[in-house]
Amino acid sequence: MPDAAGIGVEPALIDPTSPVDTRDPDWQGQSMDYWPCYSDISPKARGAYLSWLAGGRANPNAYIGYVFLYFYGLERRLLTEIPELDNSGAERAILVAEVRRLLQIYSGNRSFKGYAEGLLEAATLLDPAVRYDRAAPPVTEWSHELPIDLKIGLAQLAVEGRAVPADWALSWYAHHPDTYLRTPAVRCPNEFLELFTKRYRAKFGDGLVVKPNKPRLSVSYYAASIGFQGHVDLENTALPDVGRLSGPITKLRDIVEAVTSDLEAYSRYLGRYPDGAGSPAAIALLPDGVTHKPSPETDALWSWAAQCIGSDGRGVISAQELISRWPTKTGKLAKADSVAVAQLLEHRGLGIEPDVRFGGTTPTPTSSIVLFRRAERPVSAPGVEYAAALAIINLGMLVATADGTVSEPERRTLRELAIDELDLSEDEQLRLDAHAALVLTKPPTPAVLRRRLESLSTSRRATVGRLLTTIAAADGQVTPDEIRTLERLFTTLGLDPGDVYGSLHAAATDDLTRAEIPGKQKAGLRIPPSPASRQDSTTLTLDPERLARTRAESVLVAAELAEIFADDEPVAPPSPPPVDEAAVDGLDDAHTRLFHLLVARDTWSRAELDELAAEVGLMPDGALEALNEAAYDRTGEPLCEGSDPLDINQDIVKDMLG
Repeated sequence: MPDAAGIGVEPALIDPTSPVDTRDPDWQGQSMDYWPCYSDISPKARGAYLSWLAGGRANPNAYIGYVFLYFYGLERRLLTEIPELDNSGAERAILVAEVRRLLQIYSGNRSFKGYAEGLLEAATLLDPAVRYDRAAPPVTEWSHELPIDLKIGLAQLAVEGRAVPADWALSWYAHHPDTYLRTPAVRCPNEFLELFTKRYRAKFGDGLVVKPNKPRLSVSYYAASIGFQGHVDLENTALPDVGRLSGPITKLRDIVEAVTSDLEAYSRYLGRYPDGAGSPAAIALLPDGVTHKPSPETDALWSWAAQCIGSDGRGVISAQELISRWPTKTGKLAKADSVAVAQLLEHRGLGIEPDVRFGGTTPTPTSSIVLFRRAERPVSAPGVEYAAALAIINLGMLVATADGTVSEPERRTLRELAIDELDLSEDEQLRLDAHAALVLTKPPTPAVLRRRLESLSTSRRATVGRLLTTIAAADGQVTPDEIRTLERLFTTLGLDPGDVYGSLHAAATDDLTRAEIPGKQKAGLRIPPSPASRQDSTTLTLDPERLARTRAESVLVAAELAEIFADDEPVAPPSPPPVDEAAVDGLDDAHTRLFHLLVARDTWSRAELDELAAEVGLMPDGALEALNEAAYDRTGEPLCEGSDPLDINQDIVKDMLG
């Protein structure tokens, strides 16, 4: 029987006429050549080989040359004979299963493992079974080649005009040699797949539909048997090689990078606390669209927060009640904790005031907070006009609380000034209501106003004065307490307190508002008589046209007051320390300098790393190894992860600095 190349005798052919020595078999294969042929091996070797076959081909200690000799026959049958047969699916499955069985037993031999895996890939190419109706090949951190099952499944989808499912799209991207999955995708595979799937479907519906290309799917297999004389080139003429297309990979890259970035904070947390998934801090870091089973502590915090909210959609409570339910070792909330709390509540449609993301202060054990229900479409950052609305609320509450109470007309006027003339989302409006409730627990004082209005021009201060009197007269009555407060505020503003009555009279004219003003009126000023139809002197009457002008002016003032009344600076990542200020244990001066340069950002490209390393006179790969070794010694975690881009584990920076 000729071999596959038609040159010599088939190496795997068992010639029953050849002598066999079963009394003294060559178990160790000492008489075997590198490329054995049954017709050429010694009788002792034939005895050992036939005994191994008869014993079930399963002895793990068998000489690997005997395994290869048997394997040659499987190669020939699968690659040259099965493809020529009709209805060969059942036999192909049996032969493939046999190769897998051998691989499981003898995979410790790297040479056999490589040939067996290559044969399985070659045999798979010619298998017509549908692939895309099963789960996609598992995602790996990096691959130099697409698995053959993935290639075939993608080709079948293209030929049939079907959309590529999300898991197949991600597997395609992950196995592509020109791509690399960063740490969040590897550390958080379930969360990554969930978010990728949602983003993928949002962009492509059922999925990408790939058009077949001209190149056919092929495999080049280097046969183990010398009977093939080297490479065996196989081609499936029915399937296009769509896996090599770069266009779909480019489209997928945008989604993968966005999902990776959104999961970075969550991934870093799990890197530092591997058992922390489901905790309040971990759930808070999950981006929208990702679900994870919460811990009992997280569920308890959500339940408590919901119970704190009354029928009006909000509730005022002590901040200590929240702090006691948050995992903090100091008994206080840091800014990062405050952000996490707000994000955690946001996952259940709840909000908190103050919120540091909206310029609020960090809650302290002695302060109050307001929990409230969010709008259907919550926002996580203030819009351009939110700060102006906040200034109106803060300034208005200063006057409105002067008489010990805030009337409903005053509330309504404040809300109209803060909302109607400004472009605010529904969620921002609900937040302003919550902020107003918070301000009532501790209204701003004139001293606060004095400190924050020093930078205003004289003309703007006069406008602020008119705004204050408009708010005071909003409920149709101006009490003696409110007048005294206005006089103090006018003095604070550097205005003549005697102008309070003039401003109130201007606000009390029929075409704007009608209010009762106690006390002796200033000479030369007269409150116009009310229309005969109005008998109730406390009724608030507003002229829409003039009110619009007043509100517009108020909004301009509020916009200027926005920065002045901001409770706090927006949350920003900590600045890295100067490179000459902090030493790092285990690092010399050059590596310490590189450490401080790297921790200034979360991510660096490989090219940027090379430049930084050159700047301090170090080889990049060796420097990274030294940095990670120091990090492991200090924290048990690496400082740098990935290759291009390079991710910096900011969670351990402080620990490394001692």
